[in-house]
Amino acid sequence: MWWAWAPALIVLVSTAGAAPPTPTDRLDRFREIASRYVEMTDQESGAQLLSELFAVVDDEVHDNLSSGLPFSSVAFIQERLNAFGDAWGGAAFKVVPVGRGAPDPALLGLFTVTRGDSLGSVRFYRRGMGRRSLLAAATHDGLVEVREWPDAGSVLAFWSGPEVGQGSRPLHLELWGLRGANPVRAWSSEQTFPGGLRATAFSLRTGQLVVRHEVQYPGWKPGCPDETEQEDVLGRPARSIGLTLVHRRVVNGWHRELQSAVTRLYSALGTDDRHVVAELVPDPSLRARLPRELRAEPVCDARDPARPGTVIVAATREHDQQREPWSLTWRGGARGWRLAAAAPVLQ
Repeated sequence: MWWAWAPALIVLVSTAGAAPPTPTDRLDRFREIASRYVEMTDQESGAQLLSELFAVVDDEVHDNLSSGLPFSSVAFIQERLNAFGDAWGGAAFKVVPVGRGAPDPALLGLFTVTRGDSLGSVRFYRRGMGRRSLLAAATHDGLVEVREWPDAGSVLAFWSGPEVGQGSRPLHLELWGLRGANPVRAWSSEQTFPGGLRATAFSLRTGQLVVRHEVQYPGWKPGCPDETEQEDVLGRPARSIGLTLVHRRVVNGWHRELQSAVTRLYSALGTDDRHVVAELVPDPSLRARLPRELRAEPVCDARDPARPGTVIVAATREHDQQREPWSLTWRGGARGWRLAAAAPVLQ
């Protein structure tokens, strides 16, 4: 009867040989690195441990991609990576295909670790690349996610930080495209926003990226409502793989104009520039009462709902090492913003 079992034994042996190795040793290694990473306070050493942590997971992905179906399937790899997330709750690992419909689609890994603030890594893999299954990687602060770009084989990766102020959050974006076998970073938000980006919203249209973000200017205060924002539309020009600005819409531009006038008044008072003070404060009696020591106060400006175009701005008079709060009432008109009233808050 032994020959009756021979075909089944051959199939069992061949299947076992094709399967990737058991992840037990790799999981132990992952736990050991993770425990050291959690305790590490030195930034450089922590970065090295994080690189080792990601490399362990990269090896798991590589072994599965090199083993053929069903082990190289997205579902099987995801199941394996879930074990690493279970081994340390401070990490999450996700894989998604890129370039659906292509003869040889790439695999995209989204790795996020949280030790205080989150840090995310986007990683590109492809089967059949020998020890070069990992083709490219980018790591930044924040939670990492991706969306498919309308062009085939392109993805928009984005890293978002914790929410601050009026619904804005730090945001970093990168557009990646597949050029032959290799992924290429076609654009980064650092190119368009070199000072960093704090966005309140972003979306994808047909071939375009729309980003609404804060604009910092003299008199801007973090976390305040109704301040000036910009909505930028970025798209790909002909024969280019990157993104450039197509259109810009200014939201609440009145606040930047108001604070430009407020900043000019503080400066003119400090330098005794009577011409500028007279321009911004038409009432001679009000000009005579204004102290030269007025300075900006980091308090949100208040719009008067009963009087459209009227805004109350907080200020401080610094005199004899004392801080005296003032309330400045500004009104907007055809000639711009003008100071209409001013008085100490505590009389």
